[in-house]
Amino acid sequence: MIGSANVLRALSNGSLRLDDHGCMDNIHHEDLDRVILDTERQMRDVLAAMNGLSEITGAGESRSGLVHATVDAEGKLTDVKLSGRAMRLEGHELAEEIIEAVRAAQENHDSNARSLFAMPVGGKFDAESLNRMVEDLQDSFLKESGDRIARMRDRLA
Repeated sequence: MIGSANVLRALSNGSLRLDDHGCMDNIHHEDLDRVILDTERQMRDVLAAMNGLSEITGAGESRSGLVHATVDAEGKLTDVKLSGRAMRLEGHELAEEIIEAVRAAQENHDSNARSLFAMPVGGKFDAESLNRMVEDLQDSFLKESGDRIARMRDRLA
């Protein structure tokens, strides 16, 4: 009997072949059940991470530390704190400080969201696109998995 990780590894590297019906050779019911359980666990983890997106916030400050900003789960500004020294700045200087703090908070939010999914750094994080992508992937995976599992069980029966 081979473990589920080995089944997936063998399938991905080509050492385990599918026949014309999409069934794998040398697979036992226990292996198939383990793969299904592992896949279900991974899908639950992804869904939990997606649910966690609604709770992610970001915080940042200007380089000088005179302005602090906070953004909500959608990256929208929810709070700005100005130090006493910030109030003595010229209007354009204060505006620059605020922009720096808000951008830092948004970058912190994006970093927190990427770490939730262990995504590589690069590009702008777009939670809406990610949500669509995961839903499409889940629908496709469930359909293909159901079809393959049915064929495998028919073959093993």
